[in-house]
Amino acid sequence: MKQPETDLQRKLAQFPLQPGVYLMKDDAGGIIYIGKAGSLRKRVSSYFQKADLDPKTRVLVKSVADMEYIITDSEIEALLLENTLIKRHRPKYNIRLKDDKKYPYIMVKLDEEYPRLVFTRRLAPDGNRYFGPYTDARAARQMITTINTAFKLKTCSRPLPLKEHERSCLNYQINRCHGICRNAMSAEEYRAIIENAMRFLEGNIDPVIDDLSTIMDGYAARLEYEKAARMRDVIADIRKITGAQKVLAPVGSDQDFVGLSSGGDEAIVLLFEFRSGALVGRKIFIFENAKYSMPGEIIQAFLVEYYRGAEVPPRIVVSSDMADRSTVAEYLSSLASRNTVISLPKTADERGILQMVQKNIDLVMADREAHKRFADKERGLTELADVLGLPGPPEVIDCFDISNIQGQYAVASMVEFNEGVPDKKNYRRFRIRGYEGANDPGMIHEVVGRRLQHLMNEGIPFPDLMVVDGGPAQLSRAMEARDALGASVAIISLAKRLEEVYYDPKAAPLRLDQNPAALKILQAARDEAHRFAIGYHRSLRDRSMTASVVDSIPGIGAKKKALLLKNVPEPAKIPEMTMDEIALVPGIGAKTAETIYRHFHREV
Repeated sequence: MKQPETDLQRKLAQFPLQPGVYLMKDDAGGIIYIGKAGSLRKRVSSYFQKADLDPKTRVLVKSVADMEYIITDSEIEALLLENTLIKRHRPKYNIRLKDDKKYPYIMVKLDEEYPRLVFTRRLAPDGNRYFGPYTDARAARQMITTINTAFKLKTCSRPLPLKEHERSCLNYQINRCHGICRNAMSAEEYRAIIENAMRFLEGNIDPVIDDLSTIMDGYAARLEYEKAARMRDVIADIRKITGAQKVLAPVGSDQDFVGLSSGGDEAIVLLFEFRSGALVGRKIFIFENAKYSMPGEIIQAFLVEYYRGAEVPPRIVVSSDMADRSTVAEYLSSLASRNTVISLPKTADERGILQMVQKNIDLVMADREAHKRFADKERGLTELADVLGLPGPPEVIDCFDISNIQGQYAVASMVEFNEGVPDKKNYRRFRIRGYEGANDPGMIHEVVGRRLQHLMNEGIPFPDLMVVDGGPAQLSRAMEARDALGASVAIISLAKRLEEVYYDPKAAPLRLDQNPAALKILQAARDEAHRFAIGYHRSLRDRSMTASVVDSIPGIGAKKKALLLKNVPEPAKIPEMTMDEIALVPGIGAKTAETIYRHFHREV
């Protein structure tokens, strides 16, 4: 039986057959969806005529109470007007590009006399250069390391020039720095290197090599052979890097590949740009309100938005088709003043490139999960700076813990957290040298002093914050070690019982109940330092016990001892084993088993 026609349907029947934009409204008059159509009447009527509607359309039909339209002269005009109105009204059911500033960037600190490359997630109009965003934090950090190594850039933040008694850092000693701290290169010469590093980040490799070659030849002509040799090494490293990292498309032409993945209410679009067959750029775009949108709709919205301000290649390969592909292609062709083709992948090679795009999207989605965790870390570091009165969020935190049993096998651990995350390559272990009895405050004094002395000797920047496990006694001794060396670094202690934070041995402790994110970072660092210390302590203790048990057996050679250590899960329990159990150990035999057993069961 035919359903009676509603007032809205009667209104829609009067819509013109011309192209234009339609605006769906709810019963409160708010705009909930904006769409475009080549024929307004046909398009809006289809919402109420089809039985097999997609999820978004079913939701819209239930929510729409009224509709209005705007006529345009062409479908292309409708396409552009739709994009503009979505930005202005931000309807509930339209996807839109998200302004996401939490992706990693590489910042070149041009505000310093000798600029450095710095990892950051914050964009600021500060006169520095930013490159990115990168698909994941690991890629950005790896790129910084690669460029620092290849161009031999300054990585430390030490003030220059060095004082007479200060040593150059290890990088200069192993030929990984131009030695500006030793006046081996002027600020102007260093700036020329930085300019080429920025060109490298832009993807302009050949001009970089040409410019550096000119600089090298100039050094050689002026008989500055050491500088010329360093520049030769830089050029060789760049050629090695670019040769290993260059990605070529099977079709040597200018074309873009666009892939898409959705998760929850977000969609991620990843663009790979190939120019003359070489991959020159990867760009990430996040769309919100994507829950009810089809892949083709999202890609169409991306193409219209992005290419309004970007170079349009002759061909764009997309992972999903769109309803208005021909209209979008016509619009992009008008922007490029030549024909532009939008196509699904047609060959195995093109499908392979889109698979590569999809793998990168998977990395991006995983990194977005990390971003959510990062937001908590960022908030915690900011809270720490506020409650402790630090000049800024403590990005690098060193945390110390002591492990011993009545002073025996006394060890200490130091773990380093970078931006609130463990940085395991900078973990350190210490054998306590100055104390034989149980003296945790004294041991803290020793290891904090040793750590600071090492940093000073090697020219390594101090951490933003040092944390020691314990109360005011441990804090006081740590501060003594710092002050004796004339070091400048903030130190606090964290007491386990009530999770109290001591910043001054003579002052009342802080309670961070109102700053849970800050407390979580300190607890995580303290617990990780404790785990690391306990593990080291146990390994020394077990090694000592095992060595004493096995080494004390006369007449047993090195091979037999090795077999015992390899095949007995707990070597310290060998004295408790029966003769038959020992004989079952592979490679031991009955005769050797008897010797071992008799050694531990001699008659008194």
